[in-house]
Amino acid sequence: MLVAVVALNYAAQIPYYLHQYYLPRHQLPSPLGTLLLGLTLLWFVVGYRRYLTGRRFGYGLLLGFLVVQVLFYGHSVVLGLLTGAGAVAQLTTSSRFLLVIFTIGYLNFAVAAYYVYWLLRSRPPRTA
Repeated sequence: MLVAVVALNYAAQIPYYLHQYYLPRHQLPSPLGTLLLGLTLLWFVVGYRRYLTGRRFGYGLLLGFLVVQVLFYGHSVVLGLLTGAGAVAQLTTSSRFLLVIFTIGYLNFAVAAYYVYWLLRSRPPRTA
């Protein structure tokens, strides 16, 4: 489930970008933003594969990625609850397209939070 939700979230970034920036203003994505998006995806893929195969740093890479996801989306959730902006505003949008994109993001938040909890509870024993 984790891989499917993360993949869906990354895939959703393309139609979101087209809808919000390219189609209305013909604004190309920034090279830095594209690079950072690609690097975070690489971070997940490497961490997940290393974790599955029991290789060095797999646990830490995967947990680190998921914690960053929780903090990133959690910021929007907390901000929304405190100010009525962020997640609250996003999930009450009149655009069904945006509602689907935002819901995917918050599903990603929930799944990442669950796996942070799960990884912390099932942490492999330390080796000397």
